[in-house]
Amino acid sequence: MLINGFTGTGRRSVVSAAAVAAVTAAGCGVTPAAPPARGGPPVIVIRDNANGTVVPVAAGDRVELILSSSYWDVAGSSAPRVLRQDGPATLMPRPSTCPKNIPGLGCIPIQMNFTALADGRAVIKASRTSCGEALRCGPHHTRFTVTVVVSSH
Repeated sequence: MLINGFTGTGRRSVVSAAAVAAVTAAGCGVTPAAPPARGGPPVIVIRDNANGTVVPVAAGDRVELILSSSYWDVAGSSAPRVLRQDGPATLMPRPSTCPKNIPGLGCIPIQMNFTALADGRAVIKASRTSCGEALRCGPHHTRFTVTVVVSSH
């Protein structure tokens, strides 16, 4: 099975655009390793629907956490020597589906970047108490946790 650009044997594999589209459409919440930008490390993108999952990455890979609401408060990496946080969370561009004239929607995504440094496990956690102005979140929408397993093989 191909997950994040790795096969079950731990060897890197080439991920086609069709495979990326199929995995993304399946809603697993993790986009396979993107081709490196100008020789840089692969980028693994983790989104909201990866909540509660374990994501394998290789040492040296970059990890982008993208959560769909500015109401998320991201705690960062539980193990900075395994998965280093590369700066604070930043707001992404406003999606076209997020109305400009209605305040308090929280529909602007946030992004936080990490670098996988060494073998081990790191947990990324985020929490929120609101899902929009005056809207309480349902019980399954207040916490986000993903475990990143870094391997050098």
